[in-house]
Amino acid sequence: MIRNLFKHLIDILEGLLRQEEIWLFVFLIIGLIVIPIPNLLAIILALWWLWLLLILWWALKSLWLFWRQSIFKSETKWVMLELRMPREISQTPQAMEQVFRSINSLRNAPGDIKEKYWEGEVTYWFALEIVSFGGQVHFYVRCRNRLKNLVEAAFFSYYKDVEVVEVDDYIDKFPTAVSEMYHNELDLWGSEMVLAKDEAFPIKTYSHFEEEEVNEKKKVLLDPMSAFLEILGKLNKEETVGIQILIAPGDPGWAKAWEPMVEKLQRPSLIKIKGGDPEMGAREVPIMRTPAQTDILEEVENNLSKPALDTLIRFIYLSPKATFFDSFARRGLAGAFNQYALLNMNSFRQNYHVSTRTRIWNWPHVYPRVRNEYRKQRLLRNYLIREVPPETWMGRFITSYLFNFNFASRRFKMNVEGLATLFHPPTASVLTAPHIKRVESRKAGPPAGLAIFGEETEIEKYR
Repeated sequence: MIRNLFKHLIDILEGLLRQEEIWLFVFLIIGLIVIPIPNLLAIILALWWLWLLLILWWALKSLWLFWRQSIFKSETKWVMLELRMPREISQTPQAMEQVFRSINSLRNAPGDIKEKYWEGEVTYWFALEIVSFGGQVHFYVRCRNRLKNLVEAAFFSYYKDVEVVEVDDYIDKFPTAVSEMYHNELDLWGSEMVLAKDEAFPIKTYSHFEEEEVNEKKKVLLDPMSAFLEILGKLNKEETVGIQILIAPGDPGWAKAWEPMVEKLQRPSLIKIKGGDPEMGAREVPIMRTPAQTDILEEVENNLSKPALDTLIRFIYLSPKATFFDSFARRGLAGAFNQYALLNMNSFRQNYHVSTRTRIWNWPHVYPRVRNEYRKQRLLRNYLIREVPPETWMGRFITSYLFNFNFASRRFKMNVEGLATLFHPPTASVLTAPHIKRVESRKAGPPAGLAIFGEETEIEKYR
């Protein structure tokens, strides 16, 4: 026990010393111990130029990193893939969990100073999108063009009948700004979804959904995707709803940060019992965990045992002003996320600092309509370019506006099981018609060993 305590203390100390800001606090603490307070204050005031230099150094470093990362992002070429569904899918969302494991293995990260501060390398992210155009639902995956073949291979490995087709980006049909949107007599409502509790607590995943008995021998898992398809299928002809899930392969050691919390859950609860001898006093006695406490510990450990990806969920509702009804998305679409809630675990909630609904009682309590317009513009732009929040503080600061600071949008970690619950091809238990256009026939490749005739130059054009 003592050995583990020292090990955790060393890990915490090592993590703190990696932070550059901690050395300033160490310097101040040593000064408080060695130098009397009046003399220390005089020294601090005399060295004002040093503190200013440290602040400027931190700001310039953060600004430089944001600039280099912006260049790295702008030079990335993307490709849009559409998932075209067959008439029936027999696989459960567990197959999609394996697809996310494959995507997570494609993680890139800066390995040295040059890659981080000069090349500005960031981890490439993927966009998973469920979009309804007037009630017709499409599934898209956007990835870096060089990863296209690997993403296709991941889907073909577990969904043999799903077609993965490269298509034009549907975003080109969207208005690029709020002014253009209003000119086209359109209006918008949108928001982002975040976890209500810490990332260590899981949401309700596909493995928790009850089974529906089809007959005496066969049972099918209830698919949470059916709730979204029913809502997205109720749109009017000229309305559009897009659900966008941005994922980036995460740090393999993400669970390490939650080890102290897991150890706290593992400790038995103690109660004080007074003995018969008054001189002995009260003593602490461990008590048995309740079934609910046991379930929480089991679910948290299972959640932390799987790879996690950095996740951001946003959605928009775009509609002609004549039929615009924000409660459709604000209550209907956002409410569909409630099916993933576990009262003693985790759930989703709206990120109200991003939602395009401001009132006078919302901070900072001034110009609510102006702030709402800025929110619409930022949310529309972020959706169009699949923007992830800047990684540096200065990056968020310089992309802020007077009535809209860019500090509200945030990502969280979600493991592959949770992501597979949110995004997967609908299973056989879901009534997809007429919401999804299905592939009527199955494609197959040529048989192995097929004879090929012709010169090498003629064969080369088919490669």
